[in-house]
Parts: sequence; structure tokens; C-alpha cells
Amino acid sequence: MPSTLVKDLLGQASAMLQDDDPQYTVHPERAMVDALNDGQMLLAIYLPSACSRIDAVRLKPGTKQSIELLPTTDVKVDGVAPSADVQGMQLLELICNMGTDGLTPGAAIPAPIERRLLDQGQPNWHALTGTKVRQFVFDPETPRQFFVEPGVPAERLWVLMSYVPVPARIPAGGPDGAEIYGAAGASTVKISIGDENRMDLLNYICARMLMRKADSAIDDAKGNKYENLFVASLNARSTVLTGHNPNLKRLPMAPEPVGAAS
Repeated sequence: MPSTLVKDLLGQASAMLQDDDPQYTVHPERAMVDALNDGQMLLAIYLPSACSRIDAVRLKPGTKQSIELLPTTDVKVDGVAPSADVQGMQLLELICNMGTDGLTPGAAIPAPIERRLLDQGQPNWHALTGTKVRQFVFDPETPRQFFVEPGVPAERLWVLMSYVPVPARIPAGGPDGAEIYGAAGASTVKISIGDENRMDLLNYICARMLMRKADSAIDDAKGNKYENLFVASLNARSTVLTGHNPNLKRLPMAPEPVGAAS
């Protein structure tokens, strides 16, 4: 679980932007929180490992399943329900059955099987139900949906699932003069993705803020510096983890042209 406090991250970003005496004089807190949320989402998209996790998840009756919206009652994180519903971005794999309570590890679930093989070998498989999941079908083209075999009965079943959730949004900051995430404040809100992404988030926030206020060639050059750091890190980390370089050239979601959002 992440331990980085939002106020600490934004405090460091403000210091890097020379906007910390007092903080948020040039770059408003709400704009920085918006950039932080966008940065977290981009890292989840390009580097799913940045926020992937393994939870017990209760399946719905039948063969067709979805992680698009998982109510708190259908998720257990280390045996405890999360404080808010979870939105899933991408299924990674099903690991094992977890019984009817989500706490009892059971039979392992093999790697996904191709749907055409199930269709050919057992054409009626969508009509069957069972007391445990034997296998699952997943198509990367529909990353939020998958199928299980046999279908889940009415009383439902739990499985241990590896997946990528949408990063929880950091609540918006306060108005000018009543900021929530002041570096010296008492907020205990934490970022939503792993602490190892802290530097990438800092670079993204700084690039966005400088592009937002690109009133001079100096701001433009500084913004380009942080943009290049973020993009280079994203390309390099993706290459290390997946062997694929997205070859990004510009800051994703940056205003175009630079300064257009000011």
C-alpha cells in the first residue's frame, strides 16, 4: 500500500517550482491535484504494474463476469472490505478459488483457455454451474470482462484475482487561502499508486504546471525539462517491464499548444 502523503508530494512539487514561500501562490492547489490525478491515471494506463493488486473478489451468477464496478461487498483486501467501491481497468489473471466467504483458499485456476476450445469441446458450457471455477476465458480486447467455467451458482463464489484498478482520485483541494494539502498541514490523504512512482508524479505535476503558466521562454524550457524526464522514465520503465517501448514523444494529456490551458 502507498505511504506517500499527498501534502508531502505537493509540497515537494511546490518547492521544485519555487512556489513554496508561501505555497500555492503561483500554482493553485486544485490545479496541482488535478495534475496528480491525471498523472496517476497515465501511469496506470502505460504501466499497469504501478497499481496492480491481488484481492479476493466475489463473482456474479453465470459465466459472464465484469470488473468494471466492484462494490465494497464484493471485494476483500487482506480479508477486509475496502472503504469504497473499486473500478477495474484490466483483468490480469484468476489465481485460485476462495470459497463462499472469500477467506478460504481452494483449488488453483489454470491460465486462461481460448474460448473456441471450450465452444468446440463443450458447446453448452454457458448453461452449466458448479461449486468452483475450473478455468476462465479472457480477451485483452475486452479487458474488463471475462468468462468462467463452470458458471457461478446463485449463492455466488469468491476467487483470488490479479487486476488493475482505476487509481482512486485524490479529493480536490480547497479554495485559495483554505488549501487542504499544505506542506505543513495535517492531511493524511495518500496517493493511490505505489510509492516507487513518486518521482514520475513529481515530474508530471511540474511539467503540467509550467505548461499551464508558460508565460516566458524560461517557463517553456523548464516545462520541457520535466516533460522529457517523465516521458523518458515512462518509456524506459515500460521497456524493462514488458519489453515494449511505447516511444512517447510528448507529455500525454498536455495542453496543445503549450500554454493553451493558461
